[in-house]
Amino acid sequence: MTVSARPAWWRRLAGSGVHDARQRRRRQWFVAGISIGAALIVIALCAGALAVVDAVSDVRDTASEARETRVLRDQNCLELERRLNRLNPPGAASSPAGRAVAIRDENSAVRIYVGEISDARAQDGWRQLLDSRAVYADALDRQAKARTPAFYVPPKNADNEPVADDLIEGSPAPCAGPVRRLAAPDL
Repeated sequence: MTVSARPAWWRRLAGSGVHDARQRRRRQWFVAGISIGAALIVIALCAGALAVVDAVSDVRDTASEARETRVLRDQNCLELERRLNRLNPPGAASSPAGRAVAIRDENSAVRIYVGEISDARAQDGWRQLLDSRAVYADALDRQAKARTPAFYVPPKNADNEPVADDLIEGSPAPCAGPVRRLAAPDL
């Protein structure tokens, strides 16, 4: 096949047969540019694929950590219920002083659980509940000594709703029983 039988674009690319240095350099730059562009595209695709794999891995890790945290909180709630079940409930005491002791014993058992909670808002709710129970226990002690009636006043949140309702909503399901028990210290 002769040079003239080839298409015009080929003749321009290949030259007229005479080795023109300028033409050759132009072809070399053209091929180098295409090679560099292809290499950049391959690198960008690989980096994008690695970013997607890393993002998927992070999502899986986060989901796994959330599952582990939920399981741990469930176990902590069950352990709290076991501790409370080993204690005599305040309602079983025959005197106000006995109820005060039972309330303080339950508060001590709950403080172990509150120390394990990592959510500051949940800790605050539990502490409000414990504080109101402690005030009630002090009032029961005064009732035993001076016959002044003691009243339990459940703590309220900013919306004037019981804190116990917030704790039931925000805590794992196994904590609902202990929260209800603690919210009614006379039982």
